[in-house]
Amino acid sequence: MSFRVGIDCGGTFTDGISIDEEGRMVTSKEASTPQDLTIGVRNTLVSLARNYSLSLREFLGNTNIVIHGTTVGTNTILTRSGARTGLLATIGYRDCIEFRRIPKADMFNWRMPCPKPLVPRYLREEVEERIDWRGQVKTPLNEDSVHKAVASLKQEGVQSIAVCLLFSFLNPSHERRVAEIIKKDYPEAHVSLSSTVWPAISEFERTSTTAIDAYIAPSVQNYISVLHDWLATEGFKGEFLLMQSNGGVGSWKIAVDRAATLAVSGPAAAPSAALIVGRLHGLNNLMSVDMGGTSFDFLIIDRGRVLTKTESVISDASFALPSIDVDTLGAGGGSIAWFDVTNTLRVGPRSAGAFPGPACYGKGGEEATVTDANVVLGYISPDFFLGGQIPLRKDLAEKAIKTKVADRLGIGTMQAAAAVYKIINSCMADSASSAFVKRGYDPREFTLCVAGAAGPAHGLRIMQELGIKRILIPKLAPVYCAFGMTASDLRHDYTRFYYVQGQVLDLEHVRKLYREMEDQGEGTLQKEGVPKERRHFVRSMDLRYFGQFREVEVELPGGPLTQETISAGVADFHIRHGEMYGYSDKNYPIEFMSFKLSAIGTIPPVGLKRIEPGTQDASRAIKGQREAFFEEAGGFVRTRVYDGDLLLSGNVLEGPCIVEEKTTTIVIPPGFKMRVDGFGNCISDEFSERR
Repeated sequence: MSFRVGIDCGGTFTDGISIDEEGRMVTSKEASTPQDLTIGVRNTLVSLARNYSLSLREFLGNTNIVIHGTTVGTNTILTRSGARTGLLATIGYRDCIEFRRIPKADMFNWRMPCPKPLVPRYLREEVEERIDWRGQVKTPLNEDSVHKAVASLKQEGVQSIAVCLLFSFLNPSHERRVAEIIKKDYPEAHVSLSSTVWPAISEFERTSTTAIDAYIAPSVQNYISVLHDWLATEGFKGEFLLMQSNGGVGSWKIAVDRAATLAVSGPAAAPSAALIVGRLHGLNNLMSVDMGGTSFDFLIIDRGRVLTKTESVISDASFALPSIDVDTLGAGGGSIAWFDVTNTLRVGPRSAGAFPGPACYGKGGEEATVTDANVVLGYISPDFFLGGQIPLRKDLAEKAIKTKVADRLGIGTMQAAAAVYKIINSCMADSASSAFVKRGYDPREFTLCVAGAAGPAHGLRIMQELGIKRILIPKLAPVYCAFGMTASDLRHDYTRFYYVQGQVLDLEHVRKLYREMEDQGEGTLQKEGVPKERRHFVRSMDLRYFGQFREVEVELPGGPLTQETISAGVADFHIRHGEMYGYSDKNYPIEFMSFKLSAIGTIPPVGLKRIEPGTQDASRAIKGQREAFFEEAGGFVRTRVYDGDLLLSGNVLEGPCIVEEKTTTIVIPPGFKMRVDGFGNCISDEFSERR
């Protein structure tokens, strides 16, 4: 028996899933360990092995692939705990990273201080050189200035150096020579070159992204190396892959040298999971939401196409590498209820985290959280949280809700818990609605795919507020991203800047750029051991109308690169621009900005195992009843509780009822119906009755 394993390290829990060659799946959810994230990963693997009645060595010895999504890069930036980083820039440009080009969080608050860059000014040195906008050397590199700058940074004790010289994306020769000098003068320092990290126009974004790579590289490299060595020690001989920000995976050998590609690692696996489950029902317009213990992530899949972006902000640091277009809200099971200066009740973004966690965990937490509210309302059973692995204290949950919320509002504990539940649902729905609107979509045209351990308890309420007609709750919702990782292809993205107006495009030059990128992609996939028949390339380009400074990325058709291929891409640009911004003009001049290529190595698909067929009657899965609060029913009502593992294909669940899985709970309010599909997923179709 052989296994494929996915491990997703989140803020509160570390999720794991193992799939054997027959499609049988085993899941695990262990508390994350912020002091050393590798401990949570190890505990998760031990738990998976135990479920097969195997020792860890036996389990890993039979595992072919381990795919891991890590928050190390993100956490390093959020906590400002990265390497002491220096920056080398062209004379006159060391303050580029400070001037910035992103809006303030509160644009009308002039007292708001400017965010501090990852590299302070005294660690930013200038070197004498200049390459012009054509890629021609205007001022040769003064190597003495480089030696002097490196010596200064060495004296300051920097651990990592970012090199970002003007127009190096057109001619990287100066940056490469600077790297050689650094390796000679200061071999202990890590070096990140902008011409390698992100070779594209936009000086600030390129500098900031390179600084991020340099800042997180030592932490990421240490974490990956420690985890890889531990796996090898425990008998793992398979392929160790890492989830990347672009939604693809990469070999640890490649990713360890490209730390910035892991900056937004964990949530990037969600689209793969949503697409697999959606395609079971012929659905390719999906809104994927993932509510865990700390955050609420949502993204859009438009006609089977996952939206990506090259403009992100991670804790005030601009990030330009391709990444899944995920919006994140500080809303999860651990989100804390609090009052603002106007005495208005708010929930999140502050979270109780893995420790001490919600009050009901009994680990010393005293704040009222969303999980505490769900326990008080009867949605979560204190005796069956994580399958009984963590017994919850309902008395502590009631105490926290009463002292932190109810007493201040002058209402009962139950009403206060209902208020916390309602507020968090509204916050998530409002944020999701805004995400749709700013991208030019109507949420009513999409199916809501709800995941995360906490998501199914809130999904139908979010659906109700958004006016969405169909909801899909995957059987694997609690380990959603871990499952998505097991189905993600290897992917590496490359960019070549080539600014030219539409009428003077040099097609032969574009072919040359794509040949360079394809050779680079072939080499990377070959290093990763991807067979030639499983390698393919996806070409795209960035365009804009003349005078604009925002580009739209469009995919190019496959096959030989001809003028017809470019014309098809341009036609798609006009259509896409109209969809995004409400207008387009085929007669208006366009500008080509850059050409891109994704090198993809496909991995064998994941086969889902079907569950036993049944009838609409789900009574055999009833495990009992308990009191649960539903506003439309006037308060607490006696509610059926189903064992999710006993549900059969075709079973219909009519609210009010609750479905308990080992690691999640589905709350179905009065007036809603859901049915179980052939793989154990719950879906509410358009024909379902609901008030």
